Amino acid sequence: LKNAALDARVESLWGKLRTTPAEKAKQIESTKRKLTRELLAEGDPSLGRAIFQKTCANCHKLFDSGGAIGPNITGSQRTNVDYLVETLVDPSAAVAKDYQMQIIETTTGRVITGLVVEDLPAALTVQTVNERVVVPKAEVDRRTPSPLSMMPEGMLANLTNAELRGLFAYLMGPGQVPLPNAK
Repeated sequence: LKNAALDARVESLWGKLRTTPAEKAKQIESTKRKLTRELLAEGDPSLGRAIFQKTCANCHKLFDSGGAIGPNITGSQRTNVDYLVETLVDPSAAVAKDYQMQIIETTTGRVITGLVVEDLPAALTVQTVNERVVVPKAEVDRRTPSPLSMMPEGMLANLTNAELRGLFAYLMGPGQVPLPNAK
């Protein structure tokens, strides 16, 4: 609507959206061509589960398995290949407010980047990629929202076509499958 006040209000409630850069748009289209309905039918969901456990499960829960740093993706638009590819190739394009990282600079010069999971009068609890850190509010010098997602970019870059199809077959599947060595 080209209304700065309204844009600011929407961003404060839901998070920031940005346009996907041209290079990432090319990656998205290239990846989608590898994931047609016919090619996805060849995917091995058990292989996909192994890849999910290795690369995604520390942060995301799927079918009641995994971490809780990022969103639970069991109920998300995970059957929509376009949505999944766009999210995985360009994770910072749309970061929901609940998952917007903060950059915390302390009075001692320490910089902590992560999700603020608890904001109490005396302290902030920040979930970083590796740990939870409690920072006394008296030590917080500056707190800045980050435009970047905690989810790293390039997660699909080193996957073979078979691994890519397997991951998407698992993500888009109707339920939990056994790991490859548990078949």
